[in-house]
Amino acid sequence: MGVGVSMVMFSDRAEVSGSDVCRELSARWPSLTAPTEIDAKENIASFSIGSAMVFLAPMPAPIPWSDLEGPCATSLLWKNAAQEVKRHQQHLLVTIFGELDPIEYSTLLTQVTAAVLAASPSSIGVYWGGATLVIPKPIFIDFAMEVLAEGPPLHIWVDFRVGSESDQTSSGFTAGMTALGHMELEAKNTPEAPGELRERLMGLAGYLLDKGPVIKNGDTIGEDANERIRVVYSKSAFGHDGQVMRLEYGPTSKQKPWWKMW
Repeated sequence: MGVGVSMVMFSDRAEVSGSDVCRELSARWPSLTAPTEIDAKENIASFSIGSAMVFLAPMPAPIPWSDLEGPCATSLLWKNAAQEVKRHQQHLLVTIFGELDPIEYSTLLTQVTAAVLAASPSSIGVYWGGATLVIPKPIFIDFAMEVLAEGPPLHIWVDFRVGSESDQTSSGFTAGMTALGHMELEAKNTPEAPGELRERLMGLAGYLLDKGPVIKNGDTIGEDANERIRVVYSKSAFGHDGQVMRLEYGPTSKQKPWWKMW
């Protein structure tokens, strides 16, 4: 079963009709197994999609600001995130249970979350728990409708946190790869500019989601035969639980670089 939850933020009461959400799902994704609504219990709407069970639980309070302050401060997708997110009054928890692999889980969670947003006039955006991202309503729906059909919508599934260490170095890490069944990615004191490191992490994340866990401990990566960056499984330098894939720039082994597998 996949991991991760989404929380839909509301400017008013966190009210949504399970029937309306099911209609939005069927209208926006007609190839999806038709949802079967189940009677609401204690204000929790639920329905099944194939073997998966979906639960929509309203929470009569805002998401704690301590959980949102960091994501709002670093959000690239939500202009004025802190100012707008602080105004939300309640939220709705979207959870899914079923025998789904992480990509299937995240795909269905994205579709259901987008349907909740579309069915709720007072909804303003999403807190995507697996990546600790805040995403405004219009952008989340656009990614769910336009990008998801072509492949993993990395910008709403994974946070790529990158910054300068000095005038000549940058560091960065991902948050969200664990929820997708992979190790998080990290790099410290790289010789790349922050924008270049961000693009590298995004490319590597997309490659892993497409090909699976094909990069092994000690493998080298690069965009051409002259660029060698070693991948090392190690403890996190940024507080992640479990092992991460750390990129080490500099002298590397003579192992076949994975870029030849593209």
